[in-house]
Amino acid sequence: MGDKIRVGILGLGRISTLHLQAYKPENKLNAEIVAICDKNKKRLKEVADEYNVENTYTNIDEFLKNSKIDAVEILTPHHLHTEHTIKALKAGKHVSLQKIPALTLSDMDKMIETAKETGLKFRIFENFRFYEPYMKAKELIDQNIIGKPVKIDYQMLSAEKSLSSWPVSLKTWQWRITEKENYRLPTIFDDGYHKHSIISHFFDEPVKSVIAWQGKTKVMKVLDWDLPANIIYTFKDKSRFATWSVSMHKFFPMHSKYYGCDEYLTIFGDYGAIYIPGCTGSLYETCDNSAPGKAGIHWIDKEGKWHSDLDVNTDWANSFVNCSREFIEAIREDRQPEVNPVEARYILQISLAIIRSLRNDFREIKVKDIKDKP
Repeated sequence: MGDKIRVGILGLGRISTLHLQAYKPENKLNAEIVAICDKNKKRLKEVADEYNVENTYTNIDEFLKNSKIDAVEILTPHHLHTEHTIKALKAGKHVSLQKIPALTLSDMDKMIETAKETGLKFRIFENFRFYEPYMKAKELIDQNIIGKPVKIDYQMLSAEKSLSSWPVSLKTWQWRITEKENYRLPTIFDDGYHKHSIISHFFDEPVKSVIAWQGKTKVMKVLDWDLPANIIYTFKDKSRFATWSVSMHKFFPMHSKYYGCDEYLTIFGDYGAIYIPGCTGSLYETCDNSAPGKAGIHWIDKEGKWHSDLDVNTDWANSFVNCSREFIEAIREDRQPEVNPVEARYILQISLAIIRSLRNDFREIKVKDIKDKP
């Protein structure tokens, strides 16, 4: 292995633009892109030209034969993850896999076992944990600034008129609304993985059960979308819980450089609270009010004093840079990167429990009762 980790990118869909940007020289990753693979030849040429990549492939087997590749970022649709991950590991490549890692726990187990057998690094790419306001929130919790978290409210707002702010092809959305590839849940299953991950990250005990409700919204007068929705997460300690609510509004004044949505996260502790307005979007960046409105992170301590950090990087794209850097440094330092596959399996188990709740009259479902499929 040379001075830089040599990375291959498998899959050049919409989200790849943020993965690729992480490797630009100004981000100072100790890595370089040496190969790319996608079935779309036009897209291959675009990326190769922009990032000066000589090795391009339309066939995954030929791509993985390239001995120059140390690690692979897999950005393909969910139902292909198990096959692609196992192939990459068996080809001797470290793997960073975009969420969602798999559609079943048994598929996840196959990847975990292969990683153990090969001794290679295998992690799930979870950029939300590397969004700087969320990283700061985790520091505050670990420093006991607000006490033990007892309640988390995670709100997500989408706006139909903002969907075109970051163009996503219809083909990209199509596989997300199929049963085979995404359980017909583009929001709750696909994006929801981030939310379950963040909620479990801030609590110090596993989610015991979930209760999920889902309505329906017709988007662009064509697609039936899986929202509004509300998820309740419960814990062994019945005084602690979390919620994730999501809705789409036709004329909400959403601002975003990326997907047409934004989040608002509130963490209540034993004697304090943390407020984080904004994440994927930039709805609050023009707010001139004092906390908790301005983009950044705000908290109130046990003395009742307000604090704010407006210097943290609130550009969602930066979370991709931070997440990519963590993977590269984990390889260089020969340690397990975050999110490790065992924890990723647990987050997937939460996701599948939510689907079971939705499909069983919104009943409470214990996470441990999910053995494989929803």
